[in-house]
Amino acid sequence: MRSVGTGAAVELVDVDFSYGSLQVLFDVSLHVRAGEVLGLLGTNGAGKSTVLRVLSGLAPPDRGRVLLDGDDVTGTPAERMAGLGVVQVPGGRAVFPDLTVLDNLDVGAYLLRNDRAARRDRTAEVLDLFPRLRERATSAAGSMSGGEQQQLAIAKAMLLRPRVLCIDELSLGLAPIVVEGLLGAVREIHDRGTTLVIVEQSLNVAASLCERAIFLEKGAVRFEGSPAELLERGDLARSVFLGAAAVTGNGDGAKPKPKRKPRGRTGKS
Repeated sequence: MRSVGTGAAVELVDVDFSYGSLQVLFDVSLHVRAGEVLGLLGTNGAGKSTVLRVLSGLAPPDRGRVLLDGDDVTGTPAERMAGLGVVQVPGGRAVFPDLTVLDNLDVGAYLLRNDRAARRDRTAEVLDLFPRLRERATSAAGSMSGGEQQQLAIAKAMLLRPRVLCIDELSLGLAPIVVEGLLGAVREIHDRGTTLVIVEQSLNVAASLCERAIFLEKGAVRFEGSPAELLERGDLARSVFLGAAAVTGNGDGAKPKPKRKPRGRTGKS
C-alpha cells in the first residue's frame, strides 16, 4: 500500500507498540514531509522516544505500518533502515566514552567499513560541520563536555548521510548557549537537504527550529500543527513545561496494556 501522507518521507500508520505487557503507543499515525523539521513534544513518558525507535527500525510495532517514500518497510531492521536513509541519534550522550573522537567516528561509519575512501571523505565532512571535534580529535569522548558529546553523536549519524535524521532529546541537560550552537549546526544540516524529526522537552527550542509539531500524551497523538499554534494551547503547553521540569531520565514511561476489542490487523511486509 502506498503513502497516505502528501509528500511524506516517512510515516507511521495506526501503530501500537508495547514493551512486554506494557503498551506505550496507542494507534499512532503521523507523517514526516520530505525536507521539513518535525518536532515531537509531550510530557516525559508520552512515547516520543519510542516513536523514533519505531521510525528507525529499532522497535518493530505490534500493529500498524511504517512507510518510507510510500513503501511498506514495517519490520525492517535498524541497520537496513540506516542504509535506506533513516538514522537515529539516541537520547543521552550516544558516544563511546573510552574511545577517542576519531575512533567514535570510525565506529559510526560501520556501513562504510569496506570503503576506506568514503570513510575518510565523510569524516572530513562532519569535522567541517563540527570544527570543535577536529580540535578534540584525539580526546576520549567521555572527557568532553555534554555539548561536545552531543555534537559527536550527531556527527556519527551524519557520516551515513541520512535522508531522515531522528534526534532524541537534542537539548536535554545543556546550557542555553550550548543549545544555540547546536541549533546552528542542525539548521545547517537541514539546509543541506536532510529531513529532521526531533524529540524535544523544550517548547522554546522546538518553536525556534521546527516547522511543525506533534504533541503526544500517554502514547497517543493529541495535537498536530505549528509550534506557534501549540503555544496558544495553554493546556498542552503547560504540560510540556511541567513535564520538562520533572524529567529525571530519557526513557519513555509505560502503562498496562488495555484489553482491545478484536479488530482487523494491518499486514506487515
